[in-house]
Amino acid sequence: MLFLKRHLIIPLSFLLVVLAILFPALLSSPAAHAQARTSSNQSVQPHYYPPPCQGAECYGDDPYTTTCGKSSANNSVTLTAVDIWTGGPQGGGTWIGQLYNYYSTLCQANWAVVWLNAPYAISIRISTVGSSERQCYPENCTSYYTGKAFPAWTNMVDGNFLTTACASLAIWGSLSRQVCVNQ
Repeated sequence: MLFLKRHLIIPLSFLLVVLAILFPALLSSPAAHAQARTSSNQSVQPHYYPPPCQGAECYGDDPYTTTCGKSSANNSVTLTAVDIWTGGPQGGGTWIGQLYNYYSTLCQANWAVVWLNAPYAISIRISTVGSSERQCYPENCTSYYTGKAFPAWTNMVDGNFLTTACASLAIWGSLSRQVCVNQ
C-alpha cells in the first residue's frame, strides 16, 4: 500500500507543477486578452473639466491664470486680428504689431492682446458693445504701457455679446493712432 501511495504522490505533485505553470498561460490566452481589453475599454471614461467661469462670471479675470486662454479638447480659443501701423489702421508708415480680440468657447469670454515689435507707448481696451463692461491694460484705462515685455493683455469681459478691442498708440508723447477689432 505504501508503494501505491508513493506512485500516486509523484504523479499528483507533477500534475500540480504543470497546473501552476499552465494556469497563468491559460489566463493570458487570446480569449482572456479580448475579455480584459473589452472590460478595460468600458471602464475608461473621458474626464470633463468644468470651466473656471462663464460669460459674465469671467468679468475681470485673467484669461491665462483661469485657463480660459488655453486651447484644449474642451476649449477652442479663436481670435480676430488687425495690424497696427504707425500711419494708422489703414496702413502706411511702419508695421509695428497686431491687436487681437480673443474668445474662449468654454468660458464664453473675450480679452484683448497686443504684440508689438518695439516698445511703443500703448493702451489696450476691450469692451462689450451696449454695456458698461470694460477692461484695460494698464488697468486704469488712462495711462500707457511703455515696457518691452509683449504680449500685453486685458482681463476678460462677457463674450456672449459683441466685443470691441482697441489699442491706442502714443507716438512722440501724444495719442496718435487707434485701431479696433470686433468679435
